[in-house]
Amino acid sequence: MPHELAWGDIYFSPLLLVVCMAIVATWITVIIMNKTKLSRFVAFPSLTFLAIVVIYVVAFDHFVIRF
Repeated sequence: MPHELAWGDIYFSPLLLVVCMAIVATWITVIIMNKTKLSRFVAFPSLTFLAIVVIYVVAFDHFVIRF
């Protein structure tokens, strides 16, 4: 259970890693949605992107990296 991430002499919050992983996972999800043409059912794409990021942040925080 990490409390902080060290890179050289700089310490980062584990939340930074979780947010980066969530954004990458959201990009992959959006690419899949575009290829399967599910994105045409989305009214507000930017808000949907943010909502998916939040869902991934909560999921990664709860299941992958607990802090």
